[in-house]
Amino acid sequence: MRRPSKNRNPVKQQTSTVFSISSPTGGWNARDSVANMAPNDAIRLKNWFPTTTDCEIRGGNTSHATGVTGTVESLMTYNAMNGTNKMYAASDSDIWDVTSAGAAVAKSATVTNGRFQNINFGDGTSNYLIMVNGVDAPIYFDGTTFLTITGVTSPLLSGVTLTSLIHVNEYKGRLFFIEKDTLSFWYLAAGAAGGALTEFDLSSFCVHGGYLMWMATWSFDSGDGPDDAAVFMTSEGEVIVYRGTNPSAAADWVLTGTFYVGKPLGRRSFVKFGGDLIAITQDGAFPLSKALQTAQISNDFAVTNKIEAAFTDSASNYGSNFGWEAILHPLKTALIFNIPIAEGGEHKQYVMNTITTSWCEFDMWNAECFAEHNDEIYFGSGTAVYKAWSGTADDGSNIIAEGKTAFNYLGESTQQKKFNMFRPMLNVNGDISFLSDLDTDFRDDPINGAASYSATSSAIWDTAVWDAAFWTSGLTVARKWSSPSSYVGFNVAGKLKVETNSLEVHWIANDYVYEHGGVL
Repeated sequence: MRRPSKNRNPVKQQTSTVFSISSPTGGWNARDSVANMAPNDAIRLKNWFPTTTDCEIRGGNTSHATGVTGTVESLMTYNAMNGTNKMYAASDSDIWDVTSAGAAVAKSATVTNGRFQNINFGDGTSNYLIMVNGVDAPIYFDGTTFLTITGVTSPLLSGVTLTSLIHVNEYKGRLFFIEKDTLSFWYLAAGAAGGALTEFDLSSFCVHGGYLMWMATWSFDSGDGPDDAAVFMTSEGEVIVYRGTNPSAAADWVLTGTFYVGKPLGRRSFVKFGGDLIAITQDGAFPLSKALQTAQISNDFAVTNKIEAAFTDSASNYGSNFGWEAILHPLKTALIFNIPIAEGGEHKQYVMNTITTSWCEFDMWNAECFAEHNDEIYFGSGTAVYKAWSGTADDGSNIIAEGKTAFNYLGESTQQKKFNMFRPMLNVNGDISFLSDLDTDFRDDPINGAASYSATSSAIWDTAVWDAAFWTSGLTVARKWSSPSSYVGFNVAGKLKVETNSLEVHWIANDYVYEHGGVL
């Protein structure tokens, strides 16, 4: 009887599973429980900026202007009628021309405090950069000369103690000033850069008291038109909204309403965003379009809602520090909120992608103040001015980007798994080393694993041999498995840390290899 033949090469049953998911383009989530996050959210996302397709390491910063005496506390831009724009820095000793890269140039202005509020305003003859700080007399710059304003200069201001003016705004072609430690604003005739100021007292409308912090023009349609409103914010969080063109005429100056938003974080605690005005308060950053719908705005309406815990914690810890402000950077679709951990020291930024509303955190930009100049953004830090989101290094130092994804059950919440390998998929333009690791079952341990990737050497033009050398196209996909210690758990979160001063790096996706286990 013939024996059946043995199969010398039996088919082996697959014991491992590969699961792929995108990088955390949903951004940083500092609101929800770690057990209740979307799969594309991140528990941490530092110096990774979430775009519509991936997460990219933020741009660096480069030294722009140096040699300022004292700490740069204000950056101001003068936008001339001929298109020749200039940028100035203010410290407690002077105003400095920092338009060009290199040494800052002192302008011999009378300054004892560098914390200015400013605006560009034209009266039909001259275009001025107008600066006030509540300590020094107002300063007007006409493109050539910095003029300290008095009651006899041209232009002049009169009717109020000039050194008490701490905020300036333009509304309907008219200049408005806020007097320090009062609930009064002062205004000029329409179209005038100087003259006798007239007082308007808002104290009867402010049931919480306090004093005026700032005024802003709320342009509902992103332009200047009949539906614009004048917005006044008090130190106690009340917002007073007026419509009209002339505060001297009751029929042409109508109170729209008063609302409570939350106590503002400093005199620069507002930013225009599209057709809305965002107020930066202790409870978050709120668009005023939502404030008109209710007597007290809900945290659900805050643009910072997804990072609510982190934002309110920073407001509680650092809310009294100078340096809170926000700036829009359209070229990078980013809205940047500056968080002053220490005046003259450490700062961080909470950054939102304005297309996806996804968040991340930046550090190592120790910015006292920000400004946009010729479509680029700059910040003052110490005695220098830096160009932000520029290059691949922080003034020569490494950028350290770290991220941790949301925990994911990989579609099997009741089954235990043994995780053996992890592969972050990167798009990079050179050789890269990175750290990667896993956390399971809601743990939060330091990154221990390591991996590296070597890009194909690119040929040098006019040196390499044609048809023999490799020609690279720039970014290449890095596919490198890392083998951390095997972890057992029901869910998993991937962690990635990259440190570079020369590379463009995009985090595309994550792959996991695991074996199925039991239900216990």
